Amino acid sequence: MNKHWYLQQIDLFAGIPDSEIMSIAKNMKEKTCSKKELIYIPEEENSFIYILKKGEVTLYNSHMGKRLIIETLKPGSIFGNISFEESKSTHFAEASQDSYICIFTAEDFAKILQERPKIMMRFLQIMSDKVQQYENRLKSGLFDAKEKILQQLELQQKANDNPLNKLFGRKTAITHERLGQLTGLSRETVTRAVNELKKEGKKLPW
Repeated sequence: MNKHWYLQQIDLFAGIPDSEIMSIAKNMKEKTCSKKELIYIPEEENSFIYILKKGEVTLYNSHMGKRLIIETLKPGSIFGNISFEESKSTHFAEASQDSYICIFTAEDFAKILQERPKIMMRFLQIMSDKVQQYENRLKSGLFDAKEKILQQLELQQKANDNPLNKLFGRKTAITHERLGQLTGLSRETVTRAVNELKKEGKKLPW
């Protein structure tokens, strides 16, 4: 499968004529990342936009040795310097599966959006959905442990059911430790809440 085909499978570029896809691909670099490979780290100069085409990438911060997951990215996800300004990374981006990504400079990606209003509108919608997702996660801070866990399980199931993920990704095992990283809860709290949910008859992936 060539890079033109991969680009056409990404929602942002779906339906774009082959000639335009080829033009876009000219300014794109590709990279294969092994599992646990760091793509970028905090305080590192970052002037690139990344699009995940295959595998899975985890964005996270680390505080006092504890990992707090910001987002688990599936195929088709856009990440990196989406501010389009010279800046330093504020978090870690790590391949949590063997992954295949395409890379644009922020300048080249901005030019693609400026010259193609259809792609610009899709990009804005993707970013709007991302902001909404982050807002929902902030609101979940008001929830109790069981509500946080149910919300995360729903998000993970939705990501696993994404058609692109079925083609190019692999389901991620949802362990009690990972739920703790996603929700900010301790592993003990997660285990206790999961046991309570099971007693209540909630459908869980274990």
